Parts: sequence; C-alpha cells; structure tokens
Amino acid sequence: MNTSNTPKILYANPVFLDYRLPFYKYLNELFQGNFYVLYSVNRYHRPGFEHLLFKIQDVMGNNAIPYEGELVYDTFTKKINEFAPEQGGKKIPIAKGLFSLIRKQKADIIISEGFFQWTPLLVLYTFFTRKPLYIGYERTMHTERNAGWIKVLHRKLTDYFVTGYLVNGSETVKYLKSIGVNDEKIHIGGMNADSEGLVSAIAQMTDKDKKKLKKEYQQTQGLLFLFSGQMVERKGVKYLLQAWVEHVKSYPDDNLMLLGDGYLYDSLRLQYGNISSIHLLGKVNYAQVYKYYSIADVFIMPTIEDNWSLVVPEAMACGLPVATSIYNGCYPELVKKDLNGMVFDTFNMHTIIDTLASFHKHDLKAMGEESKKIEANFSAKQCAQRVYEAVIKGLK
Repeated sequence: MNTSNTPKILYANPVFLDYRLPFYKYLNELFQGNFYVLYSVNRYHRPGFEHLLFKIQDVMGNNAIPYEGELVYDTFTKKINEFAPEQGGKKIPIAKGLFSLIRKQKADIIISEGFFQWTPLLVLYTFFTRKPLYIGYERTMHTERNAGWIKVLHRKLTDYFVTGYLVNGSETVKYLKSIGVNDEKIHIGGMNADSEGLVSAIAQMTDKDKKKLKKEYQQTQGLLFLFSGQMVERKGVKYLLQAWVEHVKSYPDDNLMLLGDGYLYDSLRLQYGNISSIHLLGKVNYAQVYKYYSIADVFIMPTIEDNWSLVVPEAMACGLPVATSIYNGCYPELVKKDLNGMVFDTFNMHTIIDTLASFHKHDLKAMGEESKKIEANFSAKQCAQRVYEAVIKGLK
C-alpha cells in the first residue's frame, strides 16, 4: 500500500472518448492525485480518435499512462490495428508487455472495463498480488439477451475474483444479479455526459443566433424535435421516421432534425429526404452539436439497443424534455413520465406517435427544468463521487 493514506488507483481502460475525461479528472482530485488511467495508444490511430491522444495528456498529465505495445485484431476487417466502424467487428487484444506495465505502477486498487479486453489479464494480476479488482460495467438484460452459455459461464467464473462492480444504473444491476453476482458487490456510479461543456457553449450563444438557426428548420409555431446518433439499425431511426410520417398528418407544423451518419443514411435520405418536415443533416462535428440542442424543443432517441445512451443526458443538461425507448438502459434513472419526458416501444409505432403528440400537451419549459435537475445527479462530479465512495468503502 502507498505510504500516504490515499490508495493508488489504476483504471485500465483501453479506449475511451472525451466525455470520460471530466470523470477521471474529478476522481484524481478525490484520490488526491493518486488516480491513474492506463490506455492503449494504438486504438486511437483512426479517424475521429487521434485528437484524444493530445487531450488525454492535456487533462490528466502524468496521471495518464500510455500503453504503446498493444496489437488489436479486428474481426470485421480481419486485420491488425485496422478498425471497422463502431458498429462492426470485435476487438481482440494482443497485449504484449501489458502485465509488466501494470506491475510497474504498483497500484493498490485496479479498475477494469467489462469482462473481456484487458480484464482476464487483470484478474490474473490481482489474483497473484491480492489487490482488489473492480469492473466498470454497463450491459443490461436487453443488450445481453442473446449471450451464449459460454460467455455467461466466463462471467460467473470471473466474478469469483472481482471485489466489486461500478455500474451505470438499475438495468445493469438486474443483469449482474441474474448471473449470480452478489448484490453487495454492485455499486451504482452512473454514466456522465459532457454536460458542462455543452451548457457552457450554449451560454455563449445569443438569442439572435438561436433564432437565426432555428428559422432554418422551423418556419411555423410547431415543435422542433431532435435526434442525434448513428444512422444504423441499432438506433431505431427508421422506426422513428415511419412514425413521423403519420405524426405530421395531425401536426403538420412540427419538424424533425436528425444529426449523424452511418450505413443507413443514404437509403433514409432517398426515402424521406423530400419530406419538408424532415431534416437529415448528416454528420455534424461534435463541437457544433450544442447549437442544435439549443434550438430544439424536444429530444428523441428511438434506440432498439443501448446500455446508456449518452445523448439523452446531454439533451437533459441542455434543458430539453426527452423521449426514449424501453430498450435504452438509462430510462429508469433519467426519464420520468410526464415530468421530464416519455418512454415508448420502438417496435410499436403507435406508442411513438402517441409520444410525439404528447409533448403538445405539456409545459415543455417546466419539463426541461426537471430534466436539468435529474441530470445534475449524473454529472461527472456526482458520478466520480459515488465511485470514490464505493472504492473507499471497500477498503474498510
């Protein structure tokens, strides 16, 4: 153990995006500079990721530990270190030298991500060193509904060596308990979005800027809905658009903005691009996304499979009422019916239509204020505080 009273924490996470950095920064403050993040450099050498190599070092400084020896086999491309888009292929690590690098850190507590990737190696390391091992986990009963018995058996065996699980919410709790994990091992930390950055950016916009942008997509007094995400099957966009065609028969002044691209984009644009109320904007740089949150009236995410869709708390932080599906693992914690939003079944078009219509019967400003209050409990600072308390409690 460290000579100081604060334990040294090593969070081994092969790859993560911008939104995790505030969370890690707050954890480092809570652990008084003894929190370290280990990541794989090679996983960032792809479009849209490379800027993070500089950002990680800028935010975490010497507490960011780059691992440069990893090779990753992508089952989609069938190549080493040549990655498929996010929706395709499994990433199989060939972690040469990782064990030695972890041992060199002399951490008191290890945190890993999920049951695969680096976790088997970390299980081995903590078994021999008798160090506590925590796993950050986010899967749900729905996302794991097709998990085979071999995968489940592996998770059950791994559980014997795990001190605790740091999970997003109640849907993940249900799944872990279903495979036999003791309730006392499970700690809800939560998953944070880039709330502070978005809210700060919106605050810099003038009312004139907002009105000018909104006029591009909303000429009348109807509602302006927003979707942001990949144009892929998993996000359920096609079901939303099918329901939207019916919705505007009753509410012809409403408009829908859709941000994002993906393999379905061209076909959706061909099918729906000529409908005046549908605005398929394609890929929008993340640095510009806040502008669309600032002008929307309602955010909607029709996903058919998501552990914890981060765009939902993003929209909530920006003061929007939200609607999402029962297949989104975040809905029990984040969406309170008629208070700040609505929940629907993506595969039942009538529930989407009813949900879209329902926002015409509510005080959207009041719902947006409730969204901000609920989301505040899942800020980077609050999530970090809960993880800190769980780990400290485990030492007693």
